[in-house]
Amino acid sequence: MKRMSWLVLLLTIVGSAGCAANAPVQPLSIGQQVDFSLLEDQRGNAFAHQQAMKLVLYVDGMKAKNLVRDALVDVDQACLNEGRVVYLADISGMPSLISSLIAIPRMRNYAYPIWLDRSGLATEALPVQDDAVTVLTLDAQAITAVDFVADTPSLLQRLRTECGPASQQMAHAGD
Repeated sequence: MKRMSWLVLLLTIVGSAGCAANAPVQPLSIGQQVDFSLLEDQRGNAFAHQQAMKLVLYVDGMKAKNLVRDALVDVDQACLNEGRVVYLADISGMPSLISSLIAIPRMRNYAYPIWLDRSGLATEALPVQDDAVTVLTLDAQAITAVDFVADTPSLLQRLRTECGPASQQMAHAGD
């Protein structure tokens, strides 16, 4: 009888711990802080822009990735290199073989840093909408606004406000 009581107690503890581990993560909201200090970009550089961040562009799917890629062509890349604008991608759902042999090597062709969340932990609480870029406005790492942008002209307008237009040199660099 004593063994049965211990077994029931153990199963109750294990069962409740399992439920807690599977609880959905609450999305970050206005006033909460973000921390990307453990991330690396597509070239293996450590994230060093915690204090500089003004905008975070978070992509969670291919359509959002394409929106960012298309908009970044027409803005000054210095804001990304300086960390005022942070382009963040969750690649945790991608098979590691695909990410290491195909996706990340392709990302290295981009002149700007793409900060990669390989585990999904840094981005799991970021709010998302299907086919849209999540744009977080930050002040001292605290979220001051959350927007979802689903078209290139709107995203380009937001980026030009923070970064300015692409310089003539950069615009013709690929010609």
